[in-house]
Amino acid sequence: MLSRIKVSHKLLLIYALDMIAVIFLGFSLAEEKFLSINFARRELVGIDYIASARETLFAALASERPPGLIEERVRDLREAETRLGAGMETAGLVEAAVDPLRSLDHGGGAAPAIAALHRVIARIGDMSNLILDPDLDSYYTMSLVVLRFPDLVETLSRLRHESTVSTGSEMGGHATLAVLQGQLSAISKGIEDDLAAGIRGNHDGSLKLALSDRFAPLSAALIRLNAAMAPEVIVDGLSAQERSQLTGAVNDTLAEAKSSWTAASTELNRLIGLRIDGFFLRMYEHFALAGILLSVILTLVLMVARRIAKPIADLAQVADQVRINNDYSLRARWDSGDEIGRLVIAFNTMLERLQTEGARRQEMAAQARAAEAQRELIAAISTPLLVVRLSDLAVIHANEPAEALLGSEGTGSWLPRVELERLITALGDHGEVNEFEAECHGLDGTPFWALMSARHLVFQNQDAVLVIVTPINERRRMEEELRHAKTGAEKALQDLREAQHNLIQAEKMASLGGLVAGVAHEINTPVGIGLTGASTLAVETDRIRKLYQSDDMSQSDFEEYLDIANRSTRLLMSNMERAASLIQSFKQVAVDQVSDERRCFDLADYIDEVLTSLHPALRKSGIEIGVECPSGLEIDGFPGGLSQVLTNLVLNAINHGFEGGRHGKITITADQPDAASVRVRVGDDGKGIPSANLGRIFDPFFTTRRTAGGSGLGLHIVYNIVTGTLKGGIEVDSAEGVGTTFSIVFPRIAEKIGVRDVA
Repeated sequence: MLSRIKVSHKLLLIYALDMIAVIFLGFSLAEEKFLSINFARRELVGIDYIASARETLFAALASERPPGLIEERVRDLREAETRLGAGMETAGLVEAAVDPLRSLDHGGGAAPAIAALHRVIARIGDMSNLILDPDLDSYYTMSLVVLRFPDLVETLSRLRHESTVSTGSEMGGHATLAVLQGQLSAISKGIEDDLAAGIRGNHDGSLKLALSDRFAPLSAALIRLNAAMAPEVIVDGLSAQERSQLTGAVNDTLAEAKSSWTAASTELNRLIGLRIDGFFLRMYEHFALAGILLSVILTLVLMVARRIAKPIADLAQVADQVRINNDYSLRARWDSGDEIGRLVIAFNTMLERLQTEGARRQEMAAQARAAEAQRELIAAISTPLLVVRLSDLAVIHANEPAEALLGSEGTGSWLPRVELERLITALGDHGEVNEFEAECHGLDGTPFWALMSARHLVFQNQDAVLVIVTPINERRRMEEELRHAKTGAEKALQDLREAQHNLIQAEKMASLGGLVAGVAHEINTPVGIGLTGASTLAVETDRIRKLYQSDDMSQSDFEEYLDIANRSTRLLMSNMERAASLIQSFKQVAVDQVSDERRCFDLADYIDEVLTSLHPALRKSGIEIGVECPSGLEIDGFPGGLSQVLTNLVLNAINHGFEGGRHGKITITADQPDAASVRVRVGDDGKGIPSANLGRIFDPFFTTRRTAGGSGLGLHIVYNIVTGTLKGGIEVDSAEGVGTTFSIVFPRIAEKIGVRDVA
């Protein structure tokens, strides 16, 4: 089975087995760590369980208990057993402690309950792994929690009981007190030793900081208790006052024992938690190290496997291709000094020898076939073809198309010798000749242009040149026509660009043209009279010239001409001066529209000047116009651009908003949205703009009045002037049947730039 598997698959199998082994080892390490973690987690469960038993223990020892406290502690203890006692085998011990606890509410003694709870705590310590804790600091802290403090509390409980019942005449009570004193001394010494051992085993000193101050009050209370139990007191018997002092000392010691016990439990919980965190940290470190090692090992295995499998696979692929295609030029690619590298070199050497032998055989066969096919090929080619011998440049063979083109007699003079020598020289310089143009001589001596290609050729064992002759008279004619057509197209393109530029410039001057059209009515009479006078003068001048040329002019004819010329010129002067005075009133606005001059101007006054120039158009349309502009609003900018914008917007409203002779109102308002900006609104109550056209009104050549002569450049020029010359922005708000408002915002003081953008 393995013999049928590819080498690469075998290496992948080894790769997979290595990975499985490493992963198995990693999981084994993880399982060991989790055993330690679960061991420590069971210790934490035991600590929580002991805390519940501890609270019940001190509730049983309380001198004064609120009603229901014992029952509450019994309920809590049972709940703790249910929640934490799995595997602890404490259920029976807990139930055994219930009756002694409940008897406390009926005057029963505390000793049975204390002893029962002591047994519960001891069982928890045995079954929760606490008694087997492996670390010195947590082990001795566990000893305090599980062993020392339960013994201390039980001893203190018995001591308190004996102090309340013993008298000076009872020898048995004296002995009991002496025994309890000895036990208390031993427990105190055990607590001190365990605390000291735990502190020594704690490397970071945290246990000392946490417990030294907490255990100091307990040590002082134990010292006071021992003083109250001096040997002479026990021997002589306890007086009522001494019993009271002893009871008080016991109660104080119990209180300190509870505090110290709780602190030790907290520290034990912290130490075990730190141990668990350490287990996890070391486990993660081991996993990381294992992952790194696994990556390194697998990478190395993969690299080695690739170095083995790839050359073998390439070698097999090349062998298959050679077998299928008989292509001995193929080579296996691999560069190494090992056995595989030597195998590849040997395989390539074998292919090279086979290729050389095959090439030699093919060359011999090709030479034999070429000699026979050469004649057939030249004869079969439909293109005129000549074979020219190099030694004397004589034509030694021509195919039928060449003889038809040049004639069997003309092959000797088909090309001037100078051109033929130039062709042979170019062939010698470049090894081949393509697109060699020359004028040849045809069958009847008629010259024609031909495009020639030439190659070296061995023809019938002679060094020769193979020349292909392609007549190109038609192509040269077409090239000439194309050159003329290209020149014409380039000129047409330039004319189109100039026409486009002129069209935009003409549209930019549309408002100025409108101004001229508006005042044309006013100056029509003087201009008409002037034109009549000029026409009369031209007719008379032509008449007197003809008389002069025909030598028929008399003195009276000349005097009559001078009189007519004098009256015509006076008529021209008076009417032209009248027209000039009419035009002067519109001069400033007209100059601004054709000028890029920057100057300061009052906005309100300038709007009035622009509207004055538009008065004829407004009067003719019957549209009312209103202006709301604060006086004294001075602008430092380009009045020509603003005039162009206002003129185009007003004329646009007249032509589009009120087309069809409808009447309405155009309102121009101006204000300052801030100190640096000026806002001008041009609104009308005309027919409005359809919503479908709002996004296109600023596009060049977009118009809804194409048939009425609209060019579609008016608002495009407005947009370019506002955004370019004025460095501002423009918005439009329109609703059909309501009207349209254009809002323009631009700087009150134009930017200080060297070259302005001019639309």
